[in-house]
Amino acid sequence: MKRCKGFTVIELVVAITIVCLLVAVAFASFQDHMTRKARAEARRAMIEVAEWLQIQHAKSGTYLVKPPITQTPADGDAEFRIGLVAKAVSASDPKAEFPATTADTFTLQAVPTGEDACGALLLDSAGRTGVTGFDAQVADCWK
Repeated sequence: MKRCKGFTVIELVVAITIVCLLVAVAFASFQDHMTRKARAEARRAMIEVAEWLQIQHAKSGTYLVKPPITQTPADGDAEFRIGLVAKAVSASDPKAEFPATTADTFTLQAVPTGEDACGALLLDSAGRTGVTGFDAQVADCWK
C-alpha cells in the first residue's frame, strides 16, 4: 500500500496551536511594552511640568497656574491626563497623603485614560512620587 505524503490533521492542529501560543505571548509582550512606554512618557512630562512650575513659582510666587502640558502624548489620543490636584490624594504606595495644590505647594497627577495597574502617578513639590493603583509599587511604576 502506498502512503500519501503530507500532514495529518493532528500535526496540523499541533502546528497551529504552537503558532497561536507564540502570537499570544508576542502580543502580550507588545502590549506591556506600549503600557510601559506610555507611563515613561507621562513621567517625563510630569517632571518637565514640575520644573516649569518651580520657575513659575519663582516668578509669580504661586503654583496655582495652568500647566503647559495637560496630556501625553501632546497630540493625538491622550494616554495620560496631567494636571494639578485640587484636593488631597491618597497614594497606595507609599501609603501617604499627597496635599492639594496651593500657592506654596503642588501635587501633579497623571491619570491614565485606559487600564493601567499603576493607577495615577503622583509627584509633589517636595519631590515625592506615588501611585494610586491597588498593589502597585512606586519602584515598578516610576522606573
